[in-house]
Amino acid sequence: MCGSFRVLLRRIWYISQEGTPSVMSEKHMSTTLSKKDILDYRRRTWHTQGSKGLRTLDEAAEFLDVVGMCLLFACEDIPLPKVYAVAADEADWWAWKDLLQQHKRAYNGRIVRHKATLVSMNLLPAFFALYLTGGGHAMYEEEYYWGKLGWLANEIAQYLDRNGPTPAGVLRRALVAPGKENTRRFHSALFELQSKFKIVSVGIEDKSWGVRVLDLFMNWLPGRLEGAAESMPREEALQYVASAFVETAGAIPEAMLARMFGWSVVESAHAIDSLVSRGELNRIRLRSKMPAPWIASPKLLRP
Repeated sequence: MCGSFRVLLRRIWYISQEGTPSVMSEKHMSTTLSKKDILDYRRRTWHTQGSKGLRTLDEAAEFLDVVGMCLLFACEDIPLPKVYAVAADEADWWAWKDLLQQHKRAYNGRIVRHKATLVSMNLLPAFFALYLTGGGHAMYEEEYYWGKLGWLANEIAQYLDRNGPTPAGVLRRALVAPGKENTRRFHSALFELQSKFKIVSVGIEDKSWGVRVLDLFMNWLPGRLEGAAESMPREEALQYVASAFVETAGAIPEAMLARMFGWSVVESAHAIDSLVSRGELNRIRLRSKMPAPWIASPKLLRP
């Protein structure tokens, strides 16, 4: 029986036995935590416990370097900090998503469950490597040739390729006729391009209206990060992202990891097992009537 199949069977067996604590291996489940322990860790790590909040772009960039990933909008079932929740009341946090990317201090993409996510530049090569090794292509022409990019998305990419950075409004008027349906198609194509590492916002034309200036992702991406992504093995990228996500969340159910990033159960299980074997993650028990397998960052377990 191949290793991948054994891992898959083990995960299926765990799920079927979630209501029976005795099936959990004592070797890996020796630490028991409460949900309060995890929430307290998140408040400390996310600066939401007794903090005055982030005020400046520099503070936001430094915070992002620590947590690795941060959501723009609330999503209760994703255990990551939210930009508005960590910002001071007077901070212009809405502009940060564009300014951080403009200055190449973060990437704003559809990363975690296709939600708008700010990602540190240290983590970006791993996410791009996962896209490339998962069947994606760096160049929009290749993506379109292989039928992985829609017609309008390709037209937008071609326009940016020919004309350089362009305000979104100018782009829309150049490529689609007026009307609600065409506007919807245009924004859907932008979503597709952003989800596939094809476009980025490189500035704001009109701050009062939040009109973004768009460019091709490959024009924006620093060369050293492109090289790092292209040379990174998929297994290494999976483990890097998994470790960063769990460290920021503190602890999560094992099954959550695959759902957050659209990975296969087998790939997720291999990444977790490798990190656990090296002591970079720990398996824990959660005080619960239905104790599913959980994984935790060693930082959570430190006194």
